[in-house]
Order: sequence, then structure tokens, then C-alpha cells
Amino acid sequence: MAHGPITQRLIRAIRRVQSAQVVELAAFRAGGEIARELQATVLSKAQAHELHPVHAYWSFVQHHLSMFGEQVLGLPEADRIAKLITAAEDEYMPTGPPMSPLTGTYFFGWAYCDLTVGAGKETAAGCTIDVVATLGVDPALVTAMRTFAASRMGLWTVAGHGEGTTILGEAVTGDMRECVVPAGHRGRPGELWLARVLPPPADGLPSLVFTTPYVLMSPMAAWETYIDRTLRRMDPKHPERAYSTLMKHGLSARYWPEFVFEAYANHRPEAVFLLGLPDVTGSRPHGKGFVEP
Repeated sequence: MAHGPITQRLIRAIRRVQSAQVVELAAFRAGGEIARELQATVLSKAQAHELHPVHAYWSFVQHHLSMFGEQVLGLPEADRIAKLITAAEDEYMPTGPPMSPLTGTYFFGWAYCDLTVGAGKETAAGCTIDVVATLGVDPALVTAMRTFAASRMGLWTVAGHGEGTTILGEAVTGDMRECVVPAGHRGRPGELWLARVLPPPADGLPSLVFTTPYVLMSPMAAWETYIDRTLRRMDPKHPERAYSTLMKHGLSARYWPEFVFEAYANHRPEAVFLLGLPDVTGSRPHGKGFVEP
């Protein structure tokens, strides 16, 4: 597997520590042992905490990606990525409304999985996973973390409901997902969401809406027009590829968190409501020149 320059420096640094038999690697090894232990009992723990098994599975994966990431981002070789994330944390204060419209689940996904650094377009999650993979962390956990890291936000329409689930459809890709929504917002048919949807961990299980749903209040037609004009500028011959790039990385480093920050209109514990479009500043309540519709 080809590694970016930051990852290469991190792996070289880890190997130097390994060859010197320095004890700082104990935390990584302990994390791997904990992962193997928890993987065997994740379903029973889900039952104990009354979590849906899919929610428990992805919470388990995210917890370990975060735990390993904190250690990797603490290394000098990862300083460039760590500074970008810290600066964004200081600006957006991601805790969820009313303190900030950026929820913790949204910010983690963006900061670790979507925010890229340098010509190699490396991410915190990508660097972390490549490093821990060299240390012998359980391959099943590494694979699950890679799946999490590859996920992206998407524009989803509520198509209906199952038994305790919400059925979502994505217009550009045609993807349909039956989803568990831990935040508790089921939505009404036709409602448009901005959300990170994680795939089912096994056949026969639903997907997971990892983020608190961001309910988009501007008309569907306005979003369809925005998507059409944006994808035509990006890559008119490959709209699905352009859409995936847009939803994961935006058109600039802080494209989507800045949109969420400025578009915040209201919230309930189970959902956050956004008004406006990413490329029309005056359409967002906290954007320059906002005009009340």
C-alpha cells in the first residue's frame, strides 16, 4: 500500500521506537488487546446498554479510531494534521447546539476522515490506521476502521420507515438504505437530510446514521439545482464521482463545517435544522448579507 509523506514519517518513527524497545508502544499494544477482547463481547455489551447492535458496533470502531488517533496525532510527525484539527476545534467548539451547530459526531467524521493535508491528501484517520496496522492491531478492527474512514456525508431523502428504522434514498447515487438513527429523529417522507451513513457490519443488518441528522429546510428543488450546477463545474462527465468528492471533501478544507456553522437555524435534541445553500452566502442565517425568506 502506498503511503503519503506524513504516514511514511510516522511509520519510520514507530519503527525506530520498536527497534529501540522503548515502552511508549505499550499503549498501542494494549489498545489492540482491548479491541480483540471487546470484539468478542460487543453484542452483549450492546444489550446491556440497550444499544442497537449496529450502533454498538460502529461506536466500538469509532472509539478505537479516536483512541489510536489521539496517540498518533500526539507524535511530532503528525503535528501538521493535529494543528489543523485543533484550530477548527477552537473556532467551531464542536459540542452540538446550543453551544455550536457542529455536533461531536459530525466534527469527528469531518476532522478525522474528510479533512485532508498536503499533496498526498492524507487524513488523520488514514495516517492512524496505517500506523496501527504496522503494529499488529487486529486485522478485523483495521478493516472496520478503514470502512469508517472511507465514509462521507451525503444528501439523503426520507423515503419511508421500517420497524424502528428510517429508509433513506440518495438522489445522485440512487442508493437506498434502511437505517438505525440513534439520535431518535425518524423524519417525515420527503424530508432532506445531511448525514453520514455507515454501512451494515453484516448481511441482514441495517445501516447506521452516525451523525445527528441535519435537516435541510431549503426546498428540495433548490438543492437539486445547487448539486447540478456544482457537479457540472467539477466533473460533468462523471457526476457520481464528483458528488462523492463534493460530499466528502467539499470545494475547500472547511467547506461543509462552515456551511453547517452559518446555516444553523434551530434544533431539537434529536435533530439540527439548517437553512440555505453552500454556495449562496446570503441564504444562510449566519452568512453575510442574509435575507429572511
